[in-house]
Amino acid sequence: MFFSKIKDLTRFVSPKKDLIDLSALQHQLNDGLFSSMESAFQACMADKGNSQYSTADIEKIVNGYAEQNMLLAAASSIVPGPLGILGAVPELLLNFKNQFGMIYDLSCANDKEDFLNKDLLLDIPIAAFGGNTKLMTLQDSAQDLLDSPVAVLQGKVQTLGKGIIERTMKKSIAQFIPVGGPIIMGIWAKSTTNKIATTSKSFFDKNALYIEHYKPEETPAITAALQVQKIKGLANLIECNNEINEAQIAFIGPIIQNAELPKSQKNHLLEESLRTGSNFQLDYDLLKEYEEDEALIMEMAIMAKRSGSVDGLEKKYILQVAEEMKFDKTFVEDLLD
Repeated sequence: MFFSKIKDLTRFVSPKKDLIDLSALQHQLNDGLFSSMESAFQACMADKGNSQYSTADIEKIVNGYAEQNMLLAAASSIVPGPLGILGAVPELLLNFKNQFGMIYDLSCANDKEDFLNKDLLLDIPIAAFGGNTKLMTLQDSAQDLLDSPVAVLQGKVQTLGKGIIERTMKKSIAQFIPVGGPIIMGIWAKSTTNKIATTSKSFFDKNALYIEHYKPEETPAITAALQVQKIKGLANLIECNNEINEAQIAFIGPIIQNAELPKSQKNHLLEESLRTGSNFQLDYDLLKEYEEDEALIMEMAIMAKRSGSVDGLEKKYILQVAEEMKFDKTFVEDLLD
């Protein structure tokens, strides 16, 4: 039975190939992010209404921008997978223009509009995407911040663009899952809005100490270990109802086969993934240390919504994993809606 499953599996494996010119994409993304940041900054600065915001408006601000990004996601016509997100630069830039606007409005709600500068509009999402910044040293600055020279701002844009590409495609193990574009974009929009909002609220809060997590350097061995952990998480998810069928094999097979892992390790993961009740143990500490915990939750949500709705047992397992990694239950349930 096992070998017949493997035979079936090979029919679903997609050959690994570069579908997007990453260098050209990086350039296009950088130009667009800089323009989006400038546009959002000028528009928010000219808006007299946001100066009236207070801390009581914080959740309304976040929810408002989240709703805008979900409308963008619902209208998107991108191809399946993170490759599709990266190929849909216009939609992605509109999403980030809203994120920049959200950061500005949250500064207003915390009475820090004069303190805000263009650097912070970039530093906050860089930090949210796992990059290292100097936000900790700026939180209690007594002086309003001045914009850095354009060349410095452009360097930060490059860092942000690189972070988006790294986390969205290069480190994504779900890029071979044929899930509809609006589903992928919707989950991505919710996840990024949550990450950037959380970082913004923590930084602007006068009564809280912003603590930045400096991620350790990621070696090739660590990258491989993180891939394995995410594969195990997805394998557990598809078999959590104690049934392995051909459709599920079609999802987990290409992910394992296209992973940058030794062939022997791939074969072991394939064999174990196709056994009901294998119940892989996950290294939650490793995932959190290298800030891949939310990436796992996001990719599990993509996997669970592959058919348009989430199975009850799948939802239960994702919430269990989220609880182990100290995620807000409401946020995870929102991802799965």
